[in-house]
Amino acid sequence: MPLGPDRSVTRRGALLLLPTAVLALGSGSVGEALSGGIGTAARRAFDIAGVLARSAVPAASARADTPSRAALSKAVLEVLGGRSPVIGVSVLDRRTGAWWHYRGDALAPKGSVSKVFIVAAALRKARASDSTLTTARREQARMAITRSDNASADALYAWIGGHAAIADLAAQLGLAATARARPADHWGLTLTTPNDLVRFMEQLRAGNPVTHPDDDAALLDLMAQVIDGQRWGVGTVRTATVDVHVKNGWMRVDDPWVINSVGDVRGAGRDYAMALLQRAQPDQDSGIARASRIGRAVFAALETPLR
Repeated sequence: MPLGPDRSVTRRGALLLLPTAVLALGSGSVGEALSGGIGTAARRAFDIAGVLARSAVPAASARADTPSRAALSKAVLEVLGGRSPVIGVSVLDRRTGAWWHYRGDALAPKGSVSKVFIVAAALRKARASDSTLTTARREQARMAITRSDNASADALYAWIGGHAAIADLAAQLGLAATARARPADHWGLTLTTPNDLVRFMEQLRAGNPVTHPDDDAALLDLMAQVIDGQRWGVGTVRTATVDVHVKNGWMRVDDPWVINSVGDVRGAGRDYAMALLQRAQPDQDSGIARASRIGRAVFAALETPLR
């Protein structure tokens, strides 16, 4: 279904159209970190060295010198219609630790993918004061991720302190390109790379010394509850036997359209994290369709583990 804009933001002549909430309010738990007290377990000090070892992410590689890498490269480039200067894709196969990317270090605006950083920073801020998010902020976090609600993201972004909080979180997590990217007037215009998004997903899943594991689990839980009309791209392969966490972003700027997707997939023998960033898409519908074709192509290619 079409995803219509709910407002516009002007920045030096660029028109930004951001997603609207399109279905009635749903229900569902967002985890102890959002809805309950901290408790003894949540206050525990965890072994920083052990977490660092578990969250170590291998180096991304664009090479295609093994049969599985060649197959993945071929599958993605066929969807792109050849090499593209405006699309980046990054894939980490957790079964083997192998990481492949196409233009994975290319910066692009986050759009609503930025909301995963906003909610992660909000959870981190609450925990730093030995607390949880208030009832209102829990609902804002839920709406920002599951329905891509902009007003909720705006409120949380202001509460955490804006771009500085996102840049600090990215720096602490080792997301160098995201941390160094220039500030922007709006969270949707802040920059990241496909490789940094995959690193972020891997640290949410594996643990890290910066964000609390209960908060990571809460954010992943929200990403598993994204409404059907927004579960394309990485999330398009979800079935009764394939679980996905996903957050997508779509906006109109001077490119004109930016269409992005980040998440992970587990099931049918697969277990991988993936991100794709698309600039200069001619329209919203074709960009979303291409993101979903890339998502399906990666899923099919990873029937064979990446090595």
